[in-house]
Amino acid sequence: MPFRLADKVQVRKESWGLLFYRQAPHKVCFVKSGDWLYPAHFDGTWTFAGIIDDISGRTGAPPEIIERSLSSLTDHLSRNQVIVHEIR
Repeated sequence: MPFRLADKVQVRKESWGLLFYRQAPHKVCFVKSGDWLYPAHFDGTWTFAGIIDDISGRTGAPPEIIERSLSSLTDHLSRNQVIVHEIR
């Protein structure tokens, strides 16, 4: 199932990673991902496996390491209601 931003959440790319934010109620989440992740990864079209393949292909990082890191990150973002795993 693809990842997408939760309602009213926006994301932007920064030099150090991604900044997720929502105006009201105010919420900010910093993700120090460097060039691993991009806002497009959370547009509702990318699956977990697709993001891993993209990062591995661009960086040469082993998929196992990406999977561990990405799993923890997406769990954290889901718990904080920044991203969801459902289709609109």
